[in-house]
Amino acid sequence: MAPRPRKKRNAGLPANLYTVGKGYYRYRRPDTGTWHGMGNDRAKAVAAANQLNGRLMTGADLVADVMGDSVSLNGFLDYYEAEVLPPRQLAQATLDLYAVRLRQIRAALGAQDIGQITIGMVSTFLDGLTPRASNQARAYLVDVFNYAAAKGLVADNPPEATIPRIDNKTRKRHTVKGVRKIYAEAEPWLQNAIDLALLTAQRREDILAMRFDDIRDGALHVAQHKTRRASDAGWIRLPMTPQLKSLVARCRDEVPSPFLIHRKPERRVASGRHWTQVDNRYLTRAFKAARDAANPYPDWSPAQQPGFHELRALSLHLYKKAGKDGQKLAGHSTRKMTKNYEADHEEVVWTEAVADLDLSNITG
Repeated sequence: MAPRPRKKRNAGLPANLYTVGKGYYRYRRPDTGTWHGMGNDRAKAVAAANQLNGRLMTGADLVADVMGDSVSLNGFLDYYEAEVLPPRQLAQATLDLYAVRLRQIRAALGAQDIGQITIGMVSTFLDGLTPRASNQARAYLVDVFNYAAAKGLVADNPPEATIPRIDNKTRKRHTVKGVRKIYAEAEPWLQNAIDLALLTAQRREDILAMRFDDIRDGALHVAQHKTRRASDAGWIRLPMTPQLKSLVARCRDEVPSPFLIHRKPERRVASGRHWTQVDNRYLTRAFKAARDAANPYPDWSPAQQPGFHELRALSLHLYKKAGKDGQKLAGHSTRKMTKNYEADHEEVVWTEAVADLDLSNITG
């Protein structure tokens, strides 16, 4: 990736000195990234910038000064999102999370020259996030800077020198009694989603991707978005047990949809999705609304309230309690498994798992 030359309006100015508007100058401290007004007198601004650079510039700044060009973090993130992420074939939910964190990174550090970003700048940014968000953003930045180092744009990896935050998970687990109350407040399509989560122990995005035409040869076939490219365990064949057959029949209603979980929206919006398809965020919000209406856990704080995702943990717990093995349903393997290379050919090796949890005592 070729370095991006300095803008013409800033050509001839000392490093870290920039023009803004008509003849106004600003100085960016190379150690903290903070901006400081320098007035509209060019000679005074240049003299002050040279003096500050003499005190504040690091070796990386001197190299940039000699080379006369630089690459902003925003510029490199454009490359990272266009060239690095696509080949990884990440699940849409993961890409959505990347998008959120990279937007935050761009807003805080994007304008900085990537070679001049310091540990202090990264640390200040990360300190402004929650522990979980901070650790996610830190991991992404470490990866970004590894690629930047491979391109010769940075000499080290400042994000890697920061310390991950301790993330004590405060969200509690669902109880059967609590789920019953939430279920009573849920719309029919959401009830179907809850039942599918409990019966199949699948992730939110995999439940929403289930289609009626995935049912063939007497089984529902699930290609788990998160694990299907890393393990053979991610390709699951669920025989049509009486419990699953009954649930699928209930999913068939008057709304013509290819998806098991669907709803008729108030109005159709052009989104690239089928008009009846439910997306991850809508499901999360709908479940939260039903949970808040039911108030099943009145003694727990808002941060402790479990969401739709936690239904999976309850499902696996109930399978274990019933003496059944939920490991195959979850797509977990007991040993290190080779990547399912068949996924890129005509035939895929499916792992059979039985979804036969008795829901009658849970959601009725």
